Amino acid sequence: MKTTHKAGLSVAGAALAGVLIAHWEGMNLVAKHLPFDPPGVITVCGGITNYDWPWLKAGMTFTKEQCEHELAHVGERYADKVVLCVPSLPEMPPHRQAAIASFAVNLGVGKVCGTSIARDLNAGRIREACDAMVKYVYANGNFMKGLLNRRTDAMWGERPWCLRED
Repeated sequence: MKTTHKAGLSVAGAALAGVLIAHWEGMNLVAKHLPFDPPGVITVCGGITNYDWPWLKAGMTFTKEQCEHELAHVGERYADKVVLCVPSLPEMPPHRQAAIASFAVNLGVGKVCGTSIARDLNAGRIREACDAMVKYVYANGNFMKGLLNRRTDAMWGERPWCLRED
């Protein structure tokens, strides 16, 4: 039995999720609306939004240390919600846990739970679930090369990490 860190991720999965999310999200210390985000979404620390922190307002500033701390735990918070629709998440290989958490942080829990991704994971169709992540490479109707990279990069891509068995 794997030791769980929180409801959704093993200790290893939580650590890997922090690394993967930080790799893709980068680091912005001033909260602002990003052009590819939907209207009204404010982002800071490279991935924390006003959906995570309802009190977040444009112009608020944070230290690098505050952002690193939050990014290290954001994957856990999202995975804790994903586990409600994918109960087997804590028993999956750590790289898969991290990929699913990163995907959920990027697009929201609904893009896991409300799509074929959760249905396929629950049915044991891992390849189909991981492949489905690659469909989500558009923001506001525009193709985003950065999202394609995030999904498919051989070293850091969510799909390759999702497919790993170890």
